[in-house]
Amino acid sequence: MAIPKFGFLKIETLACISMVAAGVAGLLLVLTGSSDWILGAFGEKWASAHVSSFWLVLQSFAVIAGGIGAWHSTSFLAAAVGVASSLIARTAVGHISFLPGLLMLFLIVTRFRAFSIFLPRWRGPGPPPPGAWRV
Repeated sequence: MAIPKFGFLKIETLACISMVAAGVAGLLLVLTGSSDWILGAFGEKWASAHVSSFWLVLQSFAVIAGGIGAWHSTSFLAAAVGVASSLIARTAVGHISFLPGLLMLFLIVTRFRAFSIFLPRWRGPGPPPPGAWRV
């Protein structure tokens, strides 16, 4: 039986959609110039980093790419970069995308074999034996 692709389960679909939505929300906050509002909403509870808009736009694009890359196991590298950038919680985009990124991290760790980079491959001479993975 083949391993279903990432995004097959409803919670994985929800995580991918929430990552993309958080990335788009962060991008809109940065482009409208209201990223200071989100940093002020948390007050003194969280330490915040004030970085240039260029880096926040890149972080937003990385979060969006992570959600799209994880969808149907498209790209593990994009999913890993997106999750890592969403977990940088000291920026305005990180405040928005932290919880979807954490959910995505837990789901990827539990089903990492859904990505083809982690599937076993036949490396011996000749054709693979019956029932072996074909990638």
